[in-house]
Amino acid sequence: MKKHLLLTLLLGLFTQSSTLTTTAQAAPVVDLELAMDGVPDFAVVRKWIEILQKAGFKNVRARSIKPTDKPEIRMVGKGDNQLYIVTGILAGTKIHLPKGTISYGDLDAAKDWIAKLSGDGAANLTAEKGAYGLTKEQIVKVYDELSKPVPLSTGDRPVKDVIRGISQVWKLRVGVDSNARQSLFSEQPFPGELKGLTSGSAMAMVLKSVGLVMYPEKPVGGDVQIMISQHQKNKEFWPTGWALETNAGKAAPDLFNELDVEIKETELSKTLHAIAPRLKTPMIIDYGEIERRGLSLEKRINIPAGKTFYKKIIDRALSQGSLRSEFRTDEAGKVFLWITY
Repeated sequence: MKKHLLLTLLLGLFTQSSTLTTTAQAAPVVDLELAMDGVPDFAVVRKWIEILQKAGFKNVRARSIKPTDKPEIRMVGKGDNQLYIVTGILAGTKIHLPKGTISYGDLDAAKDWIAKLSGDGAANLTAEKGAYGLTKEQIVKVYDELSKPVPLSTGDRPVKDVIRGISQVWKLRVGVDSNARQSLFSEQPFPGELKGLTSGSAMAMVLKSVGLVMYPEKPVGGDVQIMISQHQKNKEFWPTGWALETNAGKAAPDLFNELDVEIKETELSKTLHAIAPRLKTPMIIDYGEIERRGLSLEKRINIPAGKTFYKKIIDRALSQGSLRSEFRTDEAGKVFLWITY
């Protein structure tokens, strides 16, 4: 699969055709026009105004809603004299703002919304976001960086050296959560060879070997960066390769070459190592996951005598070790066989 098709999968999460990212030169004044939908409880409205001003809205004016009202941001002035006039809709116990909703009494949510507006500007705040909460422009930048090739041989190098070597090819800042630091600086050797793959998929594989993940993010007021952390439930992270979207026989024909074979009581690792030099398609093993599952590549396997093809040999051997294989591609569309649990 071509690189642009993979990028299209990420960009397909967007609903608009273009985005624009700007950053205000200085923290602007933010005023709020609060359009009230329905008959207001004025005691509640007064409390709302107190909360909103405490959050950082300079002036808050409450009024009845108009037919033309909608959540929006108007910008007046430039530079240090810039002023944002925000229209919010108060309906029930919530205020609806552009790309945000504040529930009654939620001071932190109000502060966060103003911080995003002040730090990133109105255009970035209101731009359509897709994968990883990034704009199209930001996703393209990340994808281009992570499509750069792995610059070094990775086999048997300490994990920390492989991570450092790969990250140095990116023109992106790399941040590390405190909970990931111990694993990140592991002296454990990485057993696989990833040179020839793109740096995004390869880095995800190396990190996974020590129980870590990575994902792009944009901090408020900052540039897009790559963040490394422990695995977090429901957190979208960068994959160890992408699902193959084309016919496997055409993408990796060498795995479907026929041969006569018989394997008796041979370790799974030796079987895979014997097959690997015969293939053009790389086989990459998910060593960390296999170890965490308590499985072993040293299990002895058997394949009865007969004519078959390489992919079938691999799958039959792996199944005896409770493992499986799947075709994946890196960011540049290079096909490989991923061996995992």
